[in-house]
Amino acid sequence: MQLELKHIKGGQLEQDYTCAVGDFPELQELADTGDSAYRGPIRLHLSFAQSGRMIDVAGHIRALLDLTCGSCLGTFEYELAEDFTLTFVPEGEPADLALEQELESDELGKVPYRDDRLELLVPVQEQLLLAVPMHPLCSPDCQGLCPVCGGDLNTTRCRCEQKVFNSKFGVLAQLKGKAD
Repeated sequence: MQLELKHIKGGQLEQDYTCAVGDFPELQELADTGDSAYRGPIRLHLSFAQSGRMIDVAGHIRALLDLTCGSCLGTFEYELAEDFTLTFVPEGEPADLALEQELESDELGKVPYRDDRLELLVPVQEQLLLAVPMHPLCSPDCQGLCPVCGGDLNTTRCRCEQKVFNSKFGVLAQLKGKAD
């Protein structure tokens, strides 16, 4: 997925892309391991704005996924809809050959490009990975699994005896209650 700068006429360009999971190697790897499954295409809307040699990209991602709930381990459908921005800057000549360099705050979040061509695959793939929740929940009130028998508390009520956790910090909660 590339874009040549000559296509940004008048400093503005809007494009829609429809991609498959297989177009993004890291997403395909996650799908192969079963961590997430994309249902259908990944839709991208990208708006490019050129100012001199700097290109700002405002993007919107839409996709439908099957995720595993982090609490009850059930599979659920998740609609991904996420906005993001990227800034592409010309790749400069390296000042030295050091493997590690400290980045200045204004350099963070900028994507280098060369030969008047924007390589979109890796930055868009990163945005897709960041948009998926780290601890997905099938619903905000998911009860999770019983710690004793492992039953799904969303669908069944087990009769397991719940042991009270003895927290040494519980006394602090009592003190806070007295202060209120």
